[in-house]
Amino acid sequence: MKNQLWGYLRPFLLGVITATVLLWSLTITPAVANTTPPNLPLQRGGEEGFSSLHTKNGLVLSLPFAVESQWISVDNNTPGIVWTTVLPSTDGQADNQKIKFGIQNGKFIANANDTWFVYGWFGALKAIKQPYNIKYPAWGDRHNGIDFAGKEGLEIVSASVGKVIFAGKKIGNTVIVNAGNSYQITYGHMQDISVKKGQILQTGDLIGHLGKTGTTNPHLHFQIDSIKKDSRTAINPVPLFDAEWGRVIIPANAEANQFYTENQNPLAQPDFLW
Repeated sequence: MKNQLWGYLRPFLLGVITATVLLWSLTITPAVANTTPPNLPLQRGGEEGFSSLHTKNGLVLSLPFAVESQWISVDNNTPGIVWTTVLPSTDGQADNQKIKFGIQNGKFIANANDTWFVYGWFGALKAIKQPYNIKYPAWGDRHNGIDFAGKEGLEIVSASVGKVIFAGKKIGNTVIVNAGNSYQITYGHMQDISVKKGQILQTGDLIGHLGKTGTTNPHLHFQIDSIKKDSRTAINPVPLFDAEWGRVIIPANAEANQFYTENQNPLAQPDFLW
């Protein structure tokens, strides 16, 4: 009798257990996985890189270029500077290498396939303290954006959705986009402007081309401000990019990419009023 009863109950109990395990895997397990912070360091090529994706009132940024970061080393006969830099390798990982950035007439020399690299984080940069550089005493000697050095004529695309509220001369050829929730994004020093005031932009839309208007070395000054009543706050853009910075060329020992404060993490540089 007992064996007969167990024969009826066994399939039923196995079904309940299977259903419970399946339900747990579909609900509890993903919830645990999603609690992992998105900005944990990534190990790339034996060195610690970092990824980023924080948001401020839902603001998430794409990089302002349609192509990946690339810069080819020039030959030894070309005047320039040799820096340790993070270069993406063929397997998608990053590796520290030496690269020579050629300089001619005060600007970086770009080869045919070169695109862009980071040459100026947001915040308290060592370069600001140098005698040759522009000072920002009203901002506590801090840089209020990111500078992307690059090849003249490279396409600059919108890093977010938004509405163009300025297109003209400010820091050279400049476009300012209202990205919503009090945030304004400034694109400066462009070669030309491809949008008009009032135009609605989608992420990836062409804004203009990289240039050197209002400056010497061709680069894009990328700046985010939070405008509230009578206050303007410079926002650190680095944590807002949906990007793996280990895939970006960053001359690590360039003073434009180092900080004169103890904190050397670009993700953690604080916002400031200006």
